[in-house]
Amino acid sequence: MLKYCLVAASLAFAGPAHAADTLAPVRSIMAVATALWSNGDGEAGDYFDEAHIGNFSKHMRELYAEATKHPAFDSEDGTGSPFDYDPIILGQDGCPLEGLTIEADGKDGAATDVVARFKRFACMEDSSDEERNAVTELHFRVISERGRPVIADVISGEDGDRYSLAGALTEIIGQ
Repeated sequence: MLKYCLVAASLAFAGPAHAADTLAPVRSIMAVATALWSNGDGEAGDYFDEAHIGNFSKHMRELYAEATKHPAFDSEDGTGSPFDYDPIILGQDGCPLEGLTIEADGKDGAATDVVARFKRFACMEDSSDEERNAVTELHFRVISERGRPVIADVISGEDGDRYSLAGALTEIIGQ
């Protein structure tokens, strides 16, 4: 009986730990975004460099590897970033991210929806108060692969104007 109680107790405590783990890959990617938009000097790394690509699912890593064969800019070896914009924040210009929050927002099938919210135009002095205070939402679809949480897609935008990172990579590959 004691064995069953210990197993039940360990499962009860594992639930909150697992929920916290689903935030880890999103925190890692948003740390890169925060650093890139704060100093822009590239020392933060890249979302898809060796230090960070493990935060993405196998499918996303495969899509990215294939998309690098279609770089946005000419490269000597024929590979490079397929993007000419920040594929997470979706911009070329902006401000340091302000008020970043990251939280799990329910499940959608096998994926956990992790939402990152932040203000991305707070420093734009020539913008309206509404634009400067607008909160951007990114939805990270986090799944489990080999027992660890990874990002299967990043969705942004609203209603009919949705952007999927996996969709963008697929589109680049098809060009």
